[in-house]
Amino acid sequence: MKITLMGYMGSGKTTIGKILSKKLNYKFYDLDDLIKENQNNSIENIFNEYGELYFRNIENTILKNFFNKNIKSYVLSVGGGTPCYYNNIYLMNKFSKTFYLKMDSFFLFKRLLLNKNRPIIFNLEKKNLFKFIMNHLLKRTFFYEKYYKKIIVNNKSKNEIIKEFYKFIKY
Repeated sequence: MKITLMGYMGSGKTTIGKILSKKLNYKFYDLDDLIKENQNNSIENIFNEYGELYFRNIENTILKNFFNKNIKSYVLSVGGGTPCYYNNIYLMNKFSKTFYLKMDSFFLFKRLLLNKNRPIIFNLEKKNLFKFIMNHLLKRTFFYEKYYKKIIVNNKSKNEIIKEFYKFIKY
């Protein structure tokens, strides 16, 4: 089975992806890591040096290349904005089963407040972070809602989230 995890930044895509891939004995891929490797540069530097549109173009190209490899089974974690640009959500749904890790804005705020080392929020003050998350989620939810299955991850342990996957995964 080919599994792609999507959701807002901080929703646990990479963490859950790594655990799930081990449980299923699948290889884990992180799209951001594939981009960093391809560009020999950090995501933050790419954003700062070339801008978000350049990054999104590279992201789309690397996503297409990944799907063209015809890997039999994997867990792929994509960035929070990946589904929202170009035709990425349709590519993801065409080549894999997409799982939306949904976390409510309050939980995202609490989590991201503790870890603001992300290119689009690192310079936001606490009072502006929640507003930013709300506005961003409003724009991105349209794309996230085109999932194969949704898993609500609010206040759930990693094990509880993994158990949710087993309801939808067939070997």
